[in-house]
Amino acid sequence: MEKDEYRKHYELEESFWWFRGRRDIIKKILQSFSLTSQRLDILDAGCGTGYTIKVFEAYGDAYGCDYSQDALYFCRKRGLKKIVQANVEHLPFSSQSFNLVTCLDVLYHKNIKSDVHVLQEIHRILKKSGCLLITDSAFNFLRSRHDIAFHTRERYRIKTLAKRLGKAGFRVLKTSYFNFFLFFIVLLVRFSSKIFQRKEAIARSDLKAIDKRINGILSRILKFEAFLIKYLNLPLGSSIVCLAQKK
Repeated sequence: MEKDEYRKHYELEESFWWFRGRRDIIKKILQSFSLTSQRLDILDAGCGTGYTIKVFEAYGDAYGCDYSQDALYFCRKRGLKKIVQANVEHLPFSSQSFNLVTCLDVLYHKNIKSDVHVLQEIHRILKKSGCLLITDSAFNFLRSRHDIAFHTRERYRIKTLAKRLGKAGFRVLKTSYFNFFLFFIVLLVRFSSKIFQRKEAIARSDLKAIDKRINGILSRILKFEAFLIKYLNLPLGSSIVCLAQKK
């Protein structure tokens, strides 16, 4: 991720519609599988600027790791203490340490040489019947300068991600696309940017502050998707959510 993107994450992660909606979806899935009914040992692997760790503190002992010093700087700025610098390909934790590991928009990154190896590392540190919750970007045809700014290696399809989880020793419990209702708007914007942007355009993400009313509307759309995903799997979306269990 470009350095300035960490600053934008830190400033917007609590209130921006996409982050709020993703948290709503995560919470619904965890509740649906009764993962919030007991105190958990939780690791947010690739924790970024750390706001999600603060959310997970309501569910147990929440830890975070990230390879980027910029990310950890903002984690400390939030007052987080249970954080370490670590590459997700080599996690510095004992085997069977956590009930739940989250990997939120991490696997796509170009610095990850083998996503299966990362999944195997997470499998190692999970306790018996522990769970992994993943969110990540979907569909390579949606690639844009946003992906360049975020150093994207790959955008996933559900079948691809499920296959790699199986190779790493996981059983998939739940998987769905999300950002379904805005999917065709995202598609239009991404294709338009490819047609009209100059080749020398600076890599820049789509993350920026927007009008509070629009932000509120978009947040409610994803909140409604969170409700739907509790009961069904959405067939399209710009992102994927997946819950898997250690076999």
